[in-house]
Amino acid sequence: MIKRLVIVTAVLTALPPAVFAADLYAPVANPPAYTASGFDWTGMYAGAVGGYVWGRSVAGTTGSAVTTTIDPSGSQIGVTAGVNAQFDQFVLGLEGEVLWSGVKGTGTITNRTDVATIKSEWQGAIKARAGVTFDQVLVYAHGGFAFADYSASVSTGGGVFRGDNRTGRTGWTVGAGVEMAINENVSVKAEYAYSDFGKWTGTVSNGLGSTDFQYHTHAVKAGVNFHF
Repeated sequence: MIKRLVIVTAVLTALPPAVFAADLYAPVANPPAYTASGFDWTGMYAGAVGGYVWGRSVAGTTGSAVTTTIDPSGSQIGVTAGVNAQFDQFVLGLEGEVLWSGVKGTGTITNRTDVATIKSEWQGAIKARAGVTFDQVLVYAHGGFAFADYSASVSTGGGVFRGDNRTGRTGWTVGAGVEMAINENVSVKAEYAYSDFGKWTGTVSNGLGSTDFQYHTHAVKAGVNFHF
């Protein structure tokens, strides 16, 4: 018995310390390092946009308190392009858009039997964007320079043309929207915009005289952007 104890003691003494350590604990792997991951909105993009626009046009003979109000409306479709720069959770950008507009409205001129028709065949904007990103979702406000064409024509109640005034207008626009990235290259957006083209005086052809005009619009739009 004593002889066996001596042999076991000699064998255990000869084993390296690592063998005992292996029996006492299992090594723990280092935890994975945390890396921030999320959609990066920095870069250029281009896409398509469309929606619905409605507005208000007010016109009256210069010097008269009598005015005619018409609320034209219609669809819009066009193209957009821009660039973004992301700073932590904040995104700043510049965007331009040009849209064909099927905006039209008619109404009887106050105190007359003649009919006025208001049209706008295109509208656009160059605007700054500022927003906050929540990974793939960007919530933003926008504002800047707006431009559009404007046409006011007058005809008799029977449809006979009497005169018109057509001009290009500039103004300002503000609004807000939300954009969501589908993947690294594609995002979709929805936004609202108010555009005001101010007041001006124009001459209606065929001797109908000087007329004061006002025009503004509201628009809701949806679009898709391709990032590169």
